[in-house]
Amino acid sequence: MKTKVLLLSLITVTNLMALNMDEAVEKALTVSHSLKSQEYKISTSKANEALLDAAFKPNVSTTYNYGKRNFENFINTKEESLFNVSVDYNLFNGFYDKYNLQSQKHLTNSEQWVLQSNIADLKQLTRKRYLSLLQALQSKTVQDEAVALLEKQLQDSQSRLNQGMIAKSKYLKVKVELQGSQQAQLQANSNIINAKNALSSLMQETINPHDLEEPQSNPIAETSFDNLYSMSLEKRSELKYLEALKKSQVSSMTAVDSVYYPKVGLALDYNKYGDELIPNGVSYGALGTVENEVIASVQISYELYGGGKSDNQKMIHKTQVLSLNEEIEKTKLDIKLQLQEALEQLKVSEGQIEVARGSIVEAQEHYRITKNRYREQLDTTTQLLDARLLLTTAQSNFTLAEYSYQDMVVNIKRVLGE
Repeated sequence: MKTKVLLLSLITVTNLMALNMDEAVEKALTVSHSLKSQEYKISTSKANEALLDAAFKPNVSTTYNYGKRNFENFINTKEESLFNVSVDYNLFNGFYDKYNLQSQKHLTNSEQWVLQSNIADLKQLTRKRYLSLLQALQSKTVQDEAVALLEKQLQDSQSRLNQGMIAKSKYLKVKVELQGSQQAQLQANSNIINAKNALSSLMQETINPHDLEEPQSNPIAETSFDNLYSMSLEKRSELKYLEALKKSQVSSMTAVDSVYYPKVGLALDYNKYGDELIPNGVSYGALGTVENEVIASVQISYELYGGGKSDNQKMIHKTQVLSLNEEIEKTKLDIKLQLQEALEQLKVSEGQIEVARGSIVEAQEHYRITKNRYREQLDTTTQLLDARLLLTTAQSNFTLAEYSYQDMVVNIKRVLGE
């Protein structure tokens, strides 16, 4: 009973330790320094919004002045002080502040789309590294099987050599072939370590390659090209980023039109005078006593001529809008090409998987027949080595095709902005 409980506990722990692709992606997104850096940039842009929004609020300031002279004349006393409170409010600025703030909001929006693009890039990179590690593990398995077959063949060749049934050159040929496979095995093991380190660097934690789960099948391949392309145009953050920049330039261009409107401002001042350190009403000699005063004023200004500056500013924004239009169209074409290439390679990989799967069955049967004929001395060592090479090649091709298919699915997801 205790043994059953222990086995059940081990199975539970093993399942808890398993890592699937979605979990790897989530962990990478959580600890990414580049994403955190972009989030700070968004915060900076929002702070700029708040800075521009201050133009819609009154500006209140206060000042205090105190002066002391060596002598008094008929105008000034020996001491004088002034306390002032000033309130300034921009009643109308030709809509400059409105559209300038609107432009900054679009810039903030563009930074948020940059973040979404970075997230999609990181998802793609994590998925690819996850698949690379799985492929490295599978390639290692193929090499292990190849080495095991050659080791068994070498033992058999050693026995035949001792019995004088084969020449030493044939034994050495098997040995050299084994050494070559052992070198490939070492490289396969190194590939696992490199792929594991690459994935671990994104997740910022140590992972066990054998805890990885195979990804689930994806229905993307069953969706038509037109539907996928429409989805990509709707979701792709790079397009939305360019659109946000374009809107920002349009708002900035509209803000320039503020020069065609008068600027209206309101100012309100409260002054309290004194002939000592604390203002309390002051005598100015011949001028008499000056008491507290409130001054209200309206300021209206209109720019008659600015040297053509506004026209040049509008031209700058207009050409930037035109440039962004071209970038948007180019990006659409790039997305279309990316999707076409990924779908075409997906079809190729599907065909390669089917061919490779059939090749493995045939290569296994061919190796079995050749091995039996070799035992009966009907086939040579070279023929058996060739049969083994065909089997290893078929297995390697299947692994390559299988993960090439998964890799293309990841590329299609990136095209869709997922």
